[in-house]
Amino acid sequence: MEHHRAGLSAGDTALLDFALQLTRHASSVSLHEIIALRAHGFTDESVLEAILTTALASFLCTLSAGLGPAPDFEPGEIPLAGESPPPNGSSNDAGNSGPYLRVLEYSPDSFPPFAFFRERFGFIPNIFRAQTLRPDVLEAEAGVIQNVLLTEDVLTRVQKERILLVISAANLNSYCVAVHCELLRGLGISPEESDQIAVDHHQSNLSPADQTLLDFALKLAVCPAEFGREDIDRLRGCGFTDQQILESVVMSALTNFLNTLQMGLGTTPDFEPRLTFAAKTMYLSPAAPRPITVQAPEDPDADLVARAQGGSLEAFEELIRRHSRPVFRILVAILGDPEEAKDAMQDTFLNVFRHLGDFEGRSKFSTWLVSIARNSAVQYLRKRKDMDSLDETSWEGEEAVLPRQLPAWQKNPEQMYSAAETRELVEQGIRKLPAMYRLVVMLRDIEQLPTAEVAQQLGLSIPALKARLLRGRSMLRDVLSAHFAVRVRTSVS
Repeated sequence: MEHHRAGLSAGDTALLDFALQLTRHASSVSLHEIIALRAHGFTDESVLEAILTTALASFLCTLSAGLGPAPDFEPGEIPLAGESPPPNGSSNDAGNSGPYLRVLEYSPDSFPPFAFFRERFGFIPNIFRAQTLRPDVLEAEAGVIQNVLLTEDVLTRVQKERILLVISAANLNSYCVAVHCELLRGLGISPEESDQIAVDHHQSNLSPADQTLLDFALKLAVCPAEFGREDIDRLRGCGFTDQQILESVVMSALTNFLNTLQMGLGTTPDFEPRLTFAAKTMYLSPAAPRPITVQAPEDPDADLVARAQGGSLEAFEELIRRHSRPVFRILVAILGDPEEAKDAMQDTFLNVFRHLGDFEGRSKFSTWLVSIARNSAVQYLRKRKDMDSLDETSWEGEEAVLPRQLPAWQKNPEQMYSAAETRELVEQGIRKLPAMYRLVVMLRDIEQLPTAEVAQQLGLSIPALKARLLRGRSMLRDVLSAHFAVRVRTSVS
């Protein structure tokens, strides 16, 4: 309906204009719109409530589109008015930096929602700091985050963070993209991989099922009018249960809520965004090219790769010389056999040579190379006749052999691996583990791949993978404990 003809007061008309702009052109909202509302007598508390209500409407509309419920009442026909372009066609400039509303100072030591965010995220995101005028709302949001985002019993945490990431990128919300890239990094996903998922998840290393899940979430969040039962059936065809589909619908709705909320509040970034947006119009079609400019990580191999792709064998040989040692180390750590690692390295560089033309530079060349090496190593493990099976069925009851108590160990394998003086020691310890344990420790702790991805690569359930990883860590701890005990005694003496 056209609210300008409804006989509303100038203030109420301005309020609805603001809500519509926040819904349709959120990236164009700036401090100017907040000032305009204040000029009509709206307080910061009432502006915050308007933003929250608009975000809630976005949440409910996305939820309704995804679930397809029958109407409670007979819907009337609503004439569609043509959309007007966002004012000035641009988003906030330097003079309109947020936050837009008054913020109260709360200590996490005395304010439970802030204590919750600090404990679970390691920091208090600014999007929550900007809502302190409504502490009751913050408590409710903390409950939703706890019960929807931070659980692992339906979709994995990584899958849900990916949904947040791709929808935020589609909505041109650089704040939320930066936050969820950082949270994914904490879950073991590299910044380059997160960037690739945000820009075009079809070019990432995700499984076909996970790509379909993100297609589903994107279509629901940004093109709800085109969403239908066939999208639900497509997920079912990939093996997703109705409970998982429901959670993906809720996550899509929650992402639109958070995106709308952040753009209305104008919160400043918690982290330096790695992705910048070159256009300010809403991304409307998952199939269309995204209006995103990637601030790609600096790649020291970029020139050599370009020359090698142009046919220079000298450049390709230099890439081999530059990366042969780190690739060999990784292969030895996974395979445990230097001779076999040499064969796997030859296969790796042969595959790199064959597929170099497919490398688009969306991640560092070294990241792409390690991924190929890892896949080669996994194939060698699966070909062995004398190794223990990697199949989950041979590990029923594995929890029974886990130690009941683990001695304290200050650093985890990844932290130790990052320290140059202990790297070789950790690699030697990993090589002493049986193949199935060596593989999960290397992939999960050293390369920091997400749990769901490692489980999928090895054909394991997530509980079985976690059990095997715990056993591998315990065995590695036993291998290394004698060395560290000697080091401690030497330092004391």
